[in-house]
Amino acid sequence: MIQGRTGHRNGLWALLLIFLSLQACVEPFELKTGTEKRSLVVSGMVTDQNLPELNKVTLTWTEPFDGEKRQVLNEPVLGATVLLQDNQGNSMSLTEGARGVYTLLESDFEVQPRRTYTLHIRLPDGREYASRPELLRPVPGIRDIKYEFKEFVDVVRSSAGVLVERKSVGFEVKAQAQDPAERGNYYRWDTEGVFEFFSDVGDTPLPSQCWSHVGSINTKVVVSDDRLVNGRLFEQHVVVVPADIPTKYRIKIRQYSLTAEAYEFWRLLSQQQSSVGSIFDPPAARITGNVYSLTDPEEQVTGYFSVSALNDSFLVINRSQYAPFPGLPYELPKGNCLILGLYPNVTNEKPLGF
Repeated sequence: MIQGRTGHRNGLWALLLIFLSLQACVEPFELKTGTEKRSLVVSGMVTDQNLPELNKVTLTWTEPFDGEKRQVLNEPVLGATVLLQDNQGNSMSLTEGARGVYTLLESDFEVQPRRTYTLHIRLPDGREYASRPELLRPVPGIRDIKYEFKEFVDVVRSSAGVLVERKSVGFEVKAQAQDPAERGNYYRWDTEGVFEFFSDVGDTPLPSQCWSHVGSINTKVVVSDDRLVNGRLFEQHVVVVPADIPTKYRIKIRQYSLTAEAYEFWRLLSQQQSSVGSIFDPPAARITGNVYSLTDPEEQVTGYFSVSALNDSFLVINRSQYAPFPGLPYELPKGNCLILGLYPNVTNEKPLGF
């Protein structure tokens, strides 16, 4: 009984690693994990905003999950034909890019609210796949973004396999929105972080100033429904901004609409992600996506394709007002901040909000 549950949990961890790595645009580990039959993984969405960086689908082959090392091999699917079709017979092609990413370009964008959309995939060997239809539901705007500097206590598993408490400090960020009067609204939130940093360039009187675009900083899936807040103004915890260096941090929150089926998919992922793996956890639920094979009904396909309306807003947190932070005193690194290589996607052009 315990062995079966462990195997299922490993499968769920594989799903989590695949989706979080693809959503955050992080390259997955490339490690062969066995000789069993690989499976197709579909991850992506299309929004009501003509933004190619959001309107894309990633297709990969994945080999069996290595439960001990928490690693998955993802091989990009190349040469596929990917189409998006609505319930009125209109079709949009997604253009192939690098590493199995297929993007809906601005020139091909014809997404309309309150229509249903289906993803169609044809591989070079003739195999075909489709998603179940997804309705593009509206989403309310973000009324406000609030934050609080606080201490967090998390339960984590140590290197010895023992559950221990880990304390940290950070900025808890919440989104505020007005839920519509009708019942049955479902939401997902994601983030985008940018922070400034400085470096000591020696004889120059002023330090070198740069900004790092770190992309999504969510480490967990964030979803909710309106079961307890229907028709009311509500707040949702979205992310914790790190309290590491005493500089300004801009956090952008994106708020997406979901269908009931998409919400259930993301809710189960979030539930399993929050599990610490003890015997007191609820039994792992089976997570199924909305993509299936048209060629072989027995073939298992992993993943979910969603269609969402989108609203976003941002807030700049001046972290220096809450310093010093725990740990060693912060010191400016030596050299030109543009070429130090300390952080990803560094620029010296001031972003909006700073």
